[in-house]
Amino acid sequence: MAIKIQLINSDYQALVDNIDDYFALSDIILQDDRNTIKEVEFNNKVIVVKSYKVPSTINSFIYTYLKKSKAWRAYEYGLRIKEFTPKVIARIEYLSPFLSKSYFICEKFDAEFNLQKPLFYNHPDKKNIFSQFAEFVYKLHEKDILHKDLSPGNILIKKNGEKYQFKIIDINRMAFKKLSIKQRAKNFNKLWAHDLDLELILNAYAKLAKFDEESFVKLGLQYNQKNKNRKTRKRKIKQMLGLW
Repeated sequence: MAIKIQLINSDYQALVDNIDDYFALSDIILQDDRNTIKEVEFNNKVIVVKSYKVPSTINSFIYTYLKKSKAWRAYEYGLRIKEFTPKVIARIEYLSPFLSKSYFICEKFDAEFNLQKPLFYNHPDKKNIFSQFAEFVYKLHEKDILHKDLSPGNILIKKNGEKYQFKIIDINRMAFKKLSIKQRAKNFNKLWAHDLDLELILNAYAKLAKFDEESFVKLGLQYNQKNKNRKTRKRKIKQMLGLW
Protein backbone atom coordinates (compact mmCIF):
# COMPACT_ATOMS: atom_id res chain seq x y z
CA MET A 1 0.00 0.00 0.00
CA ALA A 2 1.32 3.43 -0.96
CA ILE A 3 0.82 6.43 1.32
CA LYS A 4 0.86 10.05 0.18
CA ILE A 5 1.50 12.68 2.83
CA GLN A 6 1.69 16.47 2.85
CA LEU A 7 2.72 17.95 6.18
CA ILE A 8 2.99 21.58 7.24
CA ASN A 9 6.02 20.87 9.46
CA SER A 10 7.82 17.95 11.11
CA ASP A 11 6.44 18.75 14.58
CA TYR A 12 3.41 16.66 13.61
CA GLN A 13 5.31 13.73 12.08
CA ALA A 14 4.50 11.37 14.95
CA LEU A 15 0.80 12.21 14.64
CA VAL A 16 0.82 11.51 10.92
CA ASP A 17 2.81 8.30 11.30
CA ASN A 18 0.27 6.95 13.80
CA ILE A 19 -2.90 8.63 12.58
CA ASP A 20 -4.95 5.41 12.46
CA ASP A 21 -4.28 4.77 16.15
CA TYR A 22 -4.92 8.37 17.23
CA PHE A 23 -8.17 8.43 15.29
CA ALA A 24 -9.41 5.06 16.53
CA LEU A 25 -8.67 5.86 20.17
CA SER A 26 -10.46 9.22 20.18
CA ASP A 27 -14.02 9.18 21.50
CA ILE A 28 -14.67 12.88 20.85
CA ILE A 29 -16.78 12.78 17.69
CA LEU A 30 -17.74 16.08 16.07
CA GLN A 31 -19.49 14.55 13.06
CA ASP A 32 -20.32 11.02 12.01
CA ASP A 33 -22.30 10.67 8.81
CA ARG A 34 -20.81 10.56 5.31
CA ASN A 35 -17.42 11.50 6.76
CA THR A 36 -16.22 11.22 10.35
CA ILE A 37 -14.60 14.11 12.22
CA LYS A 38 -12.93 13.67 15.60
CA GLU A 39 -10.83 15.65 18.04
CA VAL A 40 -7.51 14.11 19.03
CA GLU A 41 -4.93 15.34 21.52
CA PHE A 42 -1.33 15.57 20.38
CA ASN A 43 1.53 17.25 22.25
CA ASN A 44 -0.97 19.04 24.52
CA LYS A 45 -2.84 20.46 21.53
CA VAL A 46 -6.36 19.69 20.37
CA ILE A 47 -6.29 18.65 16.73
CA VAL A 48 -9.23 18.04 14.39
CA VAL A 49 -9.01 15.01 12.10
CA LYS A 50 -11.44 14.38 9.26
CA SER A 51 -11.65 10.87 7.86
CA TYR A 52 -13.27 10.82 4.45
CA LYS A 53 -15.67 8.09 3.41
CA VAL A 54 -13.96 5.42 1.30
CA PRO A 55 -14.97 6.27 -2.28
CA SER A 56 -16.66 3.90 -4.70
CA THR A 57 -14.42 1.98 -7.09
CA ILE A 58 -15.10 4.44 -9.91
CA ASN A 59 -14.49 7.50 -7.74
CA SER A 60 -11.41 5.86 -6.26
CA PHE A 61 -9.95 5.56 -9.76
CA ILE A 62 -10.96 9.14 -10.59
CA TYR A 63 -9.38 10.55 -7.41
CA THR A 64 -6.19 8.60 -8.08
CA TYR A 65 -5.61 9.56 -11.70
CA LEU A 66 -8.04 12.21 -12.94
CA LYS A 67 -9.04 14.51 -10.10
CA LYS A 68 -7.55 15.80 -6.86
CA SER A 69 -8.97 14.07 -3.79
CA LYS A 70 -11.08 15.87 -1.20
CA ALA A 71 -8.24 15.65 1.32
CA TRP A 72 -5.77 17.09 -1.21
CA ARG A 73 -8.10 19.98 -2.05
CA ALA A 74 -8.86 20.74 1.61
CA TYR A 75 -5.12 20.86 2.38
CA GLU A 76 -4.07 22.94 -0.63
CA TYR A 77 -7.03 25.30 -0.39
CA GLY A 78 -6.46 25.65 3.36
CA LEU A 79 -2.93 26.86 2.70
CA ARG A 80 -4.22 29.25 0.07
CA ILE A 81 -6.90 30.81 2.31
CA LYS A 82 -5.15 30.43 5.67
CA GLU A 83 -6.49 33.77 6.89
CA PHE A 84 -10.05 32.45 6.67
CA THR A 85 -9.89 28.83 7.87
CA PRO A 86 -8.43 26.84 10.80
CA LYS A 87 -4.69 26.23 10.42
CA VAL A 88 -3.93 23.31 8.12
CA ILE A 89 -1.60 20.57 9.40
CA ALA A 90 -1.59 17.61 7.00
CA ARG A 91 -3.32 15.41 4.48
CA ILE A 92 -2.83 11.66 4.23
CA GLU A 93 -3.96 9.34 1.45
CA TYR A 94 -3.76 5.55 1.25
CA LEU A 95 -3.64 3.96 -2.21
CA SER A 96 -4.03 0.22 -2.84
CA PRO A 97 -3.56 0.77 -5.77
CA PHE A 98 -6.38 3.33 -6.02
CA LEU A 99 -7.35 5.85 -3.34
CA SER A 100 -9.02 4.19 -0.36
CA LYS A 101 -8.71 5.90 3.01
CA SER A 102 -7.81 9.58 3.43
CA TYR A 103 -7.47 12.12 6.24
CA PHE A 104 -7.37 15.89 6.53
CA ILE A 105 -5.86 17.35 9.71
CA CYS A 106 -6.05 20.90 11.06
CA GLU A 107 -5.83 22.81 14.31
CA LYS A 108 -9.02 23.27 16.29
CA PHE A 109 -10.64 26.70 16.12
CA ASP A 110 -12.32 27.34 19.47
CA ALA A 111 -15.65 28.44 18.05
CA GLU A 112 -18.47 29.32 20.41
CA PHE A 113 -21.13 28.53 17.81
CA ASN A 114 -21.74 28.45 14.08
CA LEU A 115 -24.03 30.56 11.91
CA GLN A 116 -26.99 28.27 12.62
CA LYS A 117 -27.43 29.91 16.03
CA PRO A 118 -28.17 33.48 14.88
CA LEU A 119 -30.05 32.26 11.79
CA PHE A 120 -32.36 29.71 13.39
CA TYR A 121 -32.32 30.39 17.13
CA ASN A 122 -32.86 33.45 19.27
CA HIS A 123 -29.43 35.11 19.49
CA PRO A 124 -29.57 38.59 21.08
CA ASP A 125 -26.77 40.01 18.92
CA LYS A 126 -27.75 38.54 15.58
CA LYS A 127 -27.93 41.85 13.70
CA ASN A 128 -24.35 42.63 14.66
CA ILE A 129 -23.27 39.09 13.74
CA PHE A 130 -24.96 39.35 10.34
CA SER A 131 -23.29 42.68 9.63
CA GLN A 132 -19.84 41.34 10.52
CA PHE A 133 -20.49 38.11 8.62
CA ALA A 134 -21.29 40.16 5.51
CA GLU A 135 -17.95 41.91 5.95
CA PHE A 136 -16.20 38.53 6.26
CA VAL A 137 -17.73 37.23 3.03
CA TYR A 138 -16.95 40.52 1.29
CA LYS A 139 -13.27 40.07 2.22
CA LEU A 140 -13.36 36.54 0.81
CA HIS A 141 -14.87 37.75 -2.45
CA GLU A 142 -12.44 40.65 -2.76
CA LYS A 143 -9.62 38.10 -2.61
CA ASP A 144 -11.31 36.11 -5.41
CA ILE A 145 -12.34 33.29 -3.05
CA LEU A 146 -15.65 31.48 -3.54
CA HIS A 147 -16.73 28.84 -1.02
CA LYS A 148 -19.17 26.66 -2.93
CA ASP A 149 -20.80 25.26 0.21
CA LEU A 150 -21.28 28.38 2.32
CA SER A 151 -23.88 26.79 4.58
CA PRO A 152 -24.49 27.78 8.23
CA GLY A 153 -22.74 24.71 9.67
CA ASN A 154 -19.59 25.53 7.71
CA ILE A 155 -19.21 28.99 9.26
CA LEU A 156 -17.62 28.96 12.72
CA ILE A 157 -17.89 31.99 15.00
CA LYS A 158 -15.98 33.19 18.06
CA LYS A 159 -16.43 36.47 19.89
CA ASN A 160 -13.38 38.61 20.63
CA GLY A 161 -14.48 41.65 22.61
CA GLU A 162 -17.04 43.49 20.50
CA LYS A 163 -15.91 41.78 17.30
CA TYR A 164 -16.74 38.35 15.95
CA GLN A 165 -14.15 36.13 14.32
CA PHE A 166 -15.29 33.86 11.49
CA LYS A 167 -13.68 30.78 9.97
CA ILE A 168 -14.94 28.62 7.11
CA ILE A 169 -14.60 24.84 7.10
CA ASP A 170 -15.40 21.99 4.70
CA ILE A 171 -13.26 23.74 2.13
CA ASN A 172 -12.67 21.05 -0.49
CA ARG A 173 -15.17 22.77 -2.81
CA MET A 174 -13.73 26.18 -3.66
CA ALA A 175 -13.19 28.41 -6.69
CA PHE A 176 -10.66 31.18 -7.13
CA LYS A 177 -11.71 33.80 -9.64
CA LYS A 178 -13.03 37.31 -10.11
CA LEU A 179 -16.67 37.30 -9.09
CA SER A 180 -19.55 39.05 -10.79
CA ILE A 181 -22.34 40.74 -8.83
CA LYS A 182 -24.61 37.77 -9.60
CA GLN A 183 -22.03 35.26 -8.35
CA ARG A 184 -21.56 37.27 -5.16
CA ALA A 185 -25.30 37.41 -4.50
CA LYS A 186 -25.76 33.72 -5.29
CA ASN A 187 -23.04 32.71 -2.83
CA PHE A 188 -25.46 33.37 0.05
CA ASN A 189 -28.14 31.00 -1.26
CA LYS A 190 -27.14 28.00 0.87
CA LEU A 191 -27.65 29.81 4.17
CA TRP A 192 -31.34 28.71 4.16
CA ALA A 193 -32.02 32.04 5.85
CA HIS A 194 -35.36 33.72 6.46
CA ASP A 195 -35.88 36.63 4.08
CA LEU A 196 -35.61 39.31 6.76
CA ASP A 197 -32.33 37.91 8.07
CA LEU A 198 -30.89 37.51 4.59
CA GLU A 199 -31.91 41.08 3.76
CA LEU A 200 -29.78 42.31 6.66
CA ILE A 201 -26.77 40.34 5.41
CA LEU A 202 -27.19 41.33 1.77
CA ASN A 203 -27.79 44.97 2.59
CA ALA A 204 -24.64 45.15 4.73
CA TYR A 205 -22.64 43.48 1.94
CA ALA A 206 -24.01 45.85 -0.71
CA LYS A 207 -22.97 48.87 1.35
CA LEU A 208 -19.41 47.55 1.64
CA ALA A 209 -19.24 46.74 -2.07
CA LYS A 210 -20.94 50.02 -3.04
CA PHE A 211 -23.61 48.13 -4.99
CA ASP A 212 -27.16 49.35 -5.43
CA GLU A 213 -28.64 47.97 -2.22
CA GLU A 214 -32.18 47.38 -3.43
CA SER A 215 -31.21 45.44 -6.56
CA PHE A 216 -28.52 43.38 -4.79
CA VAL A 217 -30.91 42.38 -1.99
CA LYS A 218 -33.59 41.47 -4.54
CA LEU A 219 -31.10 39.34 -6.48
CA GLY A 220 -29.86 37.53 -3.38
CA LEU A 221 -33.40 36.79 -2.21
CA GLN A 222 -34.26 35.35 -5.62
CA TYR A 223 -31.28 32.97 -5.53
CA ASN A 224 -32.17 32.01 -1.97
CA GLN A 225 -35.75 31.11 -2.91
CA LYS A 226 -34.64 29.16 -5.99
CA ASN A 227 -32.35 27.04 -3.83
CA LYS A 228 -35.11 26.42 -1.28
CA ASN A 229 -37.53 25.42 -4.06
CA ARG A 230 -34.97 23.03 -5.55
CA LYS A 231 -34.26 21.40 -2.18
CA THR A 232 -37.99 21.07 -1.47
CA ARG A 233 -38.60 19.38 -4.85
CA LYS A 234 -35.77 16.91 -4.24
CA ARG A 235 -37.13 16.09 -0.78
CA LYS A 236 -40.64 15.47 -2.16
CA ILE A 237 -39.27 13.18 -4.88
CA LYS A 238 -37.31 11.20 -2.30
CA GLN A 239 -40.43 10.92 -0.13
CA MET A 240 -42.43 9.62 -3.10
CA LEU A 241 -39.73 7.02 -3.78
CA GLY A 242 -39.55 6.04 -0.11
CA LEU A 243 -35.98 7.28 0.19
CA TRP A 244 -36.64 9.94 2.85
